[in-house]
Amino acid sequence: MNSNSNEKTTVVVQVFNDFVEANFCKNKLMENGIESFLLDENVIGLNPLGGIELKVFEEDVDQAREILSSNEEV
Repeated sequence: MNSNSNEKTTVVVQVFNDFVEANFCKNKLMENGIESFLLDENVIGLNPLGGIELKVFEEDVDQAREILSSNEEV
């Protein structure tokens, strides 16, 4: 077993162009017990082709996608 065995892999579950929407989804995941991270939130105006990535730990991907998709249906 290597020394990096405690590191968890994160996966992008959604990309946003709007910080408010990204933060809303991040909070929705937090309410459901899923830790998530927003990346590139400070450069959205500088790179219109990029976006704000909402990432979760690999083991939470399926649950996070289910929560986010149920949120879109409302």
